[in-house]
Amino acid sequence: MLSRTSAGPREDSRPSALPLLALYAAALAVRLVYVAIAAGPGASATSDAAEYDQVAWNLARGAGFSLGGEGGVYPTAFVPPLVPWLTSLLYRAVGHRYFAALLLQSAIGALVPLLIGALGAAMFSGGAGRLAGWLAAFHPLLVFFSGYLLTETTFTAVLLAALYASVEWVKTPRPGRALGAGLLWGIATLARPPAMLLPALTAVWAWGPLGLTVQPRDRVRQLLMLALGFALVIGPWTLRNAGVFHAFVPVTTGGGRALLDSNNPVLWSDPERRGGASSTYHLEPWASEFRGRSEPEVDFIARTRAIEFLAGHAREWPAMALAKLRRFWRLTAEGGGTGNWQRAGSPLGALARRFDPLLIWSLVTLPFAAWGLARSLQGPRRWFQSLPVLVILYFSAGAVVFWGALRMRVPAEPLIVLLAAVGFEDARRRSRTRSSGLRVIEGNRKAG
Repeated sequence: MLSRTSAGPREDSRPSALPLLALYAAALAVRLVYVAIAAGPGASATSDAAEYDQVAWNLARGAGFSLGGEGGVYPTAFVPPLVPWLTSLLYRAVGHRYFAALLLQSAIGALVPLLIGALGAAMFSGGAGRLAGWLAAFHPLLVFFSGYLLTETTFTAVLLAALYASVEWVKTPRPGRALGAGLLWGIATLARPPAMLLPALTAVWAWGPLGLTVQPRDRVRQLLMLALGFALVIGPWTLRNAGVFHAFVPVTTGGGRALLDSNNPVLWSDPERRGGASSTYHLEPWASEFRGRSEPEVDFIARTRAIEFLAGHAREWPAMALAKLRRFWRLTAEGGGTGNWQRAGSPLGALARRFDPLLIWSLVTLPFAAWGLARSLQGPRRWFQSLPVLVILYFSAGAVVFWGALRMRVPAEPLIVLLAAVGFEDARRRSRTRSSGLRVIEGNRKAG
């Protein structure tokens, strides 16, 4: 059985409730203040958020998972179900109040620091986990996206829960823990479909460590339990879609549109917009092809046109990938693209023009994250501690396929914060050791 951490029992002891409550309260306060200033009680949904809001309200008033308003609704699978469903529970209680939905997002976003703290303690040390939690509480990007009815915040929280459950399962393998991790990965996929391949990535990562503690037959059995948990969550929604659309739609009908929105000749012909995305639903020639089609048919047409475009520009794939990655890993804040980020007259607009909080944050934390990455991949537990890096690479690869944007990077940010905490803790330990006149002795780096 893998030990909880290598730092000793005092470092790994379960934290008391008070520090956790303090962390959650601080994270929640920052997010609530942001929502109040950026949106205000009179906030209204725009762009992507309007679709989530509309589906949530239709669910709350008994019209099913559908788009459309009082003039008529129609079933949809264009958006993933978790965020609208959670919001619909709130709307049933308080009515159709969009500002209340933003407060709910803030409450969910305030869980992220707790979850990354738990993951950091489980994978590295209690000190790294605590620091990662407090960094995540004030991370400008995480605070920013907590104030909008989008998938990023909820997905990030469930993603971290699934990663934590997976780590605890690998450290103490049990079929029930494997099943629980699979269930959480299914919920994460219902929050955001790009998570669908993450259970497979987790299984590849877990294969080696599991072989150190369980018999080969039991290792396979536990991986099957992981897959079963995932299927138990995804299956009912897929069956619902099959009954509604008479087509195989695992989660959403938006994948093909997303692929075409980010891989089309209009976008690629504009150097200023390369690597980003533009809605093709109302652009010709695609609008004529989509008109009168069902959601699965539109999804199929869009995917086909995107693949045709990519096939005809194969020589430009490296340039496309570079443009997307450049946007994905930008150090400066990104505005627009999903509606109005701040209400008219918000003081945040003038403040943002004077200084860029994301740029300042990046310049301070990324050097420590790079050091934490190097240290975690050099130690004797490097494969076990590589999971955050693998997930970050996974989201980077997704940006190469689709588009580069800060929205796409949000789920990876807590993991980057964790690496920064690891780097800072290592640098602090070395500084203290050297100031005391001792010498740092590296462990056996050949251990797997």
